[in-house]
Amino acid sequence: MTEAWPLPDVSADRIVDFDFFDVKPVDGDLHAGWKRYFDGPEIFYTPRNGGHWVVTRADHIYEIFRDYENFSNSGIALFREPGEARFIPGELDPPMHSDFRKHLNPELSPRRIRAFEEQARELTRELIDGLVDGRECEFQSTIGHRMPIYNFLVFLGLPKEDSEVLLPDVEIIGRSGDFEAFSKALGAVQAYLDARLEERRQTPVDDFLGRLVNADIGDRKITPHEARVCSLNVLLGGLDTVTASMGFFMNFLARNPGHRQQLVDDPELIDEAMEELLRRHGIFNTARLVKKEMAFGDVVFRERDLVMIPTALYNLDERRFPDSLSVDFRRPDKNHLTFAAGIHRCLGSNFARVQIKVLLQEWLARIPDFGIAPGKDTIVQSGRANAVTHLPLAW
Repeated sequence: MTEAWPLPDVSADRIVDFDFFDVKPVDGDLHAGWKRYFDGPEIFYTPRNGGHWVVTRADHIYEIFRDYENFSNSGIALFREPGEARFIPGELDPPMHSDFRKHLNPELSPRRIRAFEEQARELTRELIDGLVDGRECEFQSTIGHRMPIYNFLVFLGLPKEDSEVLLPDVEIIGRSGDFEAFSKALGAVQAYLDARLEERRQTPVDDFLGRLVNADIGDRKITPHEARVCSLNVLLGGLDTVTASMGFFMNFLARNPGHRQQLVDDPELIDEAMEELLRRHGIFNTARLVKKEMAFGDVVFRERDLVMIPTALYNLDERRFPDSLSVDFRRPDKNHLTFAAGIHRCLGSNFARVQIKVLLQEWLARIPDFGIAPGKDTIVQSGRANAVTHLPLAW
């Protein structure tokens, strides 16, 4: 558990000793652990991780996601030091945010992602074919971590073999509560991207990074710092979501043969199932910086307060999704916030969906009957992104 910081002037009934790196699962279910926080104040303050507010109600979370005039995205990354934005456009507010999205939106458009789908399918088949005869695997190390980073590296125009260099640092960035380790890992990934970007400045290439280093941002050229943190945002944002979602989905299907059989019998149901599983397993624990003192709900936020808006709590609020822990592939309303909302809705959501769909299609076609390996169990962990860190499967 991280160190507790001195408490500001917050009433005692609003203080909860909450550490987003240390949410305790309930019977192995991390999201059931998150749901326990509905039992306390709807908005509470924790002294952990520098001190911040946590909002639990779905309608409040949605309001903050959409209100960039009062809640700045410069507070998106809790547990950090002030300075230049480390994730662009993720930490930017309008109008600069819009200038970067104008360049990035076409790069991750549905048309461009559809063109990449067959390549993603080939990479996925290659990974599954390499383990299917072994009758068991630790899913995250063999597929969950490798498939998304392979796809993203190839999509960015980089060799998939570079994943061996990047994976250890990517894991630290997503889940470490040690600021020194986090900063060191972030610096290593930034250095890697700096080198690849410089190669494209010296020798132009028509790929994602090659177009990025020459991008027009408003009425000027992108700076080297902006190109670095923009590529970092695209790489890390996509990896966390896809890796974590795959882990949670495969864990669920391994433990719920009835749901799994629905998809085996009717592969056309996979798109609907994916949205329901995305709802059930919210990933990101993001935050916003309060721009000015304001009343919100029944509390007062002060200027520069940090407010956490966990996507898992939106997705599990019974007022928004009745019987929210249950999975119903035909649930009429699956409009989750796993990809956020408002102007900062996930840039790579199209890419994430394609990768997850391809995994489910290809895995279930080859390995329709699987479960948790006998005598072993799943390990889950909260952090900046909720995740499955160990998933032993057998078939």
